[in-house]
Amino acid sequence: MAAQWFRAKVADKQMLASKFLWVHLELVQPDRIEFTAGQYVMMRVPGIMGLKQYSIVSAPSVNHGVELLVDVAPQGLGSKYLQDLKPGDGVEFMAPAGRFVVGPDKELWFVATGSGISSIKGMIMDLLVDKQDKRPMWLHWGLRYPEDVFWFTDFAELAEEYANFTFDPVLSKPNERWKFCQGHVTECVVKHHRDFSGVGVYLCGNKGMIEEMSKILLEKGVTKDRIHYEEYY
Repeated sequence: MAAQWFRAKVADKQMLASKFLWVHLELVQPDRIEFTAGQYVMMRVPGIMGLKQYSIVSAPSVNHGVELLVDVAPQGLGSKYLQDLKPGDGVEFMAPAGRFVVGPDKELWFVATGSGISSIKGMIMDLLVDKQDKRPMWLHWGLRYPEDVFWFTDFAELAEEYANFTFDPVLSKPNERWKFCQGHVTECVVKHHRDFSGVGVYLCGNKGMIEEMSKILLEKGVTKDRIHYEEYY
């Protein structure tokens, strides 16, 4: 699908947990979009040369708009711009872009940190809900503090409804009430898995996690062609 320009308006936005901003953009012209789960938009942001990339959170079945997720803690120009937008405000972006899409692997592991869950949520919803994909899937999602946690119920309910999906939430700075995996998300991946054959691993998050997880996977015999991540991360 060739990228094209879209005009959209802010339909809804809200802060999730301590520092994550979710934004729903409703398309104006064109009023429909085609993309593959995992791709991103390239948005015009005042003060930034070039275009700012934001992964699409929503699944391709939601073709009348796109949802975005941003960690606003760094307070960069892009996150400030999205924070300041009000319902009804217009934005312009080019889409779709990116090659971070699900392949034909026999088993799928999604590994995310922080707002890296953005594209992965769209992939999981597309696979489980829209396509009824029966391949085994794991989501390993690392956050830092309990107050950073969001969408926990959403993924926990998916795990209850779909027997082939396992949700592994991870905190590196947990409190005494946290009953799930603790430490770095990379450590929890190794803790939960012994067989690394035939798996396709999809990484999205901070550069350190991607580099560390890739190194571990290669040592475990996972070939480079089965380790997937978006270049702009």
